[in-house]
Amino acid sequence: MIVFWSGLLALFSVGAFVQLAKRYGWGKSIRSQGPRSHLSKEGTPTMGGVAFLLAALLVWLLIGDKSADLWAVACLTLAAALLGWYDDLMAILARRRTTNSDAVPGLLARYRLLLQTAIALAFALYATRAGHSLFGIDWLDTLAYALIIVGAINAMNFSDGLDGLAAGLMAIMLLLFLPLSLAGALLGGLLGFLWYNAPPARVFMGGVGSEALGAALAGLAIVSGWVWWLPLIALVPVLEVLSVIVQVSYFRLTGGSRLLKMSPLHHHFELSGWSEGQVVFRLWLLTAICVAIAWYWGGRG
Repeated sequence: MIVFWSGLLALFSVGAFVQLAKRYGWGKSIRSQGPRSHLSKEGTPTMGGVAFLLAALLVWLLIGDKSADLWAVACLTLAAALLGWYDDLMAILARRRTTNSDAVPGLLARYRLLLQTAIALAFALYATRAGHSLFGIDWLDTLAYALIIVGAINAMNFSDGLDGLAAGLMAIMLLLFLPLSLAGALLGGLLGFLWYNAPPARVFMGGVGSEALGAALAGLAIVSGWVWWLPLIALVPVLEVLSVIVQVSYFRLTGGSRLLKMSPLHHHFELSGWSEGQVVFRLWLLTAICVAIAWYWGGRG
């Protein structure tokens, strides 16, 4: 039931957000170095994550089951959302000051990473003290959890590059956590968002959405005991972030050569001849298979 009410509220809230975003010019800047087919998306409303996250969290607060763990995950999600929102806002303001879409940075990467680490460490300390053990050594568990959270935040952020991709991936992954009411609320919010994010997207979730989802995924995995299975469950986001790391490293080591046609990985597939819809559908399918395997084998343990 929580999925239904969250989805219904998100359907209306995201629709209203699209109208507001168009009125006030909260549009996405598309970099010219990306696939040429994406240039037509310039100006599409962004920061839609604000609408579906507020819908999901409100419904969870009103009718969802609550525990200390879920409160902690909700706070982690909200903190990551605020950081992503600030980054989105800085990019929008920069876009208004220039006509060059390649010169609209948000928050500098090193500051984002520093703040992400602080948020992650706060949750990791809670998780360790709440008895969620990974290696059985508190300081090592704390560092591992923080690393997982920061990695998940950035992995979901890199996965948000095609219409419906990040939202669909997360919706599938959340199925594993449905016994937790917060997961159900987030799933409903994403379904409402996908109504408008389906290609051609009328709104993007922005960093406020993708970074919050990454944090929520890591938090839910930690408190529910699925953290060892997270690399399989989130295989596509993991490959997305690894593709960026590998591409940048290879570029620097070879003095300008590229291993992939473009990173993140979904752009490589696009430039290899797959349509945007094919990339999205096939990565959804891969994620569904990974989640099914994790559920079958992990659920037995």
